[in-house]
Amino acid sequence: MSDEEKLPVPLDELVEFASREWCDEANRYLQEQAALHPEALNGVEWSVTERWRNAPPHLGFADNMAGFWFTISGGRIEVGPGPASEADTEIDGDYNAILPIGWTIYGGDAEIQARAQREYGHLSRDKPVQMKGQFPSHPPLLPFLGGLHDHMALRTVNNPDIEHRIEHYGLRSKVEELADRGFTILESAFTDKMAEELIENHSVGRHWEEMVVHPWVLTLVDQALEDGVVLISPSSGSFSKTALTAIWQLVDDGKSKQKIGNIVVSQGVHYGSGHDQQPQVVYGGGEANLSEYGVSVDEGLIQNNGPIFWSLCGL
Repeated sequence: MSDEEKLPVPLDELVEFASREWCDEANRYLQEQAALHPEALNGVEWSVTERWRNAPPHLGFADNMAGFWFTISGGRIEVGPGPASEADTEIDGDYNAILPIGWTIYGGDAEIQARAQREYGHLSRDKPVQMKGQFPSHPPLLPFLGGLHDHMALRTVNNPDIEHRIEHYGLRSKVEELADRGFTILESAFTDKMAEELIENHSVGRHWEEMVVHPWVLTLVDQALEDGVVLISPSSGSFSKTALTAIWQLVDDGKSKQKIGNIVVSQGVHYGSGHDQQPQVVYGGGEANLSEYGVSVDEGLIQNNGPIFWSLCGL
């Protein structure tokens, strides 16, 4: 079986968040579901638009305001690219801040959804999402909309404009520190609650899957390493000095003066930090043959995560 055959969707279905291709696929999915479950739309008269400012210029939206809209009326649904001027429900925010929500697969798990909203809301605390209006309280419609989120999350790639991500995540000084000193500290990169959960779960399982796609860390990694970044086992040896290690600080450390919520990103592999209070994730660049050092994952993990995770697994 080829790598592509292991994936939940073909690679040619992958799209950028809120792009016109993304909206076309969302429309296709919703039209298909409307035909299968027409009762979900019965009696619903509703419109929604999402507006995401500071979108990557290459998406081609006016004033870099990406978004989409859809309406449900008379048992029919319509979807389109770009934000609408007004709707019953309006959601506004920053493109890169909301993007990690767009790639997170919930799988019907309310805890995963709540944690994603908590953690990515924490990262975007200076760019909060604003919502006007409510979603309709029509029970048959809820799985319809929930299904759209996961369907698109399975197809949503990261913003390929790394410089754009650096700018809008406010990481310019961190990129420079990493290049000049060989390490940098991402302060308050996750919540105290996440630290508690990581300790409780020994930084494995779904929590580990979320650790490895932290958007700030990925931005530094993508900028510093060549194409083809993959996760590598920290116990495999110092085979590449260009490897980057992200060390998560789960407790305050008076000796190092590191605080809960900090992530130290540094060059090389750091064996002394692989314990429960400082779990580490190691990323290798595409310039080296890393197949023998790659992290092994089972098919279930691939099915429950999206394209960014697959890529880090070398798929």
